[in-house]
Amino acid sequence: MGWRAFLYGLWCLGIVGAYLAAAVVGYSPFADGGRSAFRVVSYGPTHK
Repeated sequence: MGWRAFLYGLWCLGIVGAYLAAAVVGYSPFADGGRSAFRVVSYGPTHK
């Protein structure tokens, strides 16, 4: 495996990790009143 494929794999993992982190904390760049801070505590839905 070449170094370009390795870098592409790392980039893909970074993108997937960012989506997973956003899903865990409930962040959405399109939400009107989204959460602003990362919180570890999980509680009910905060969408409208």
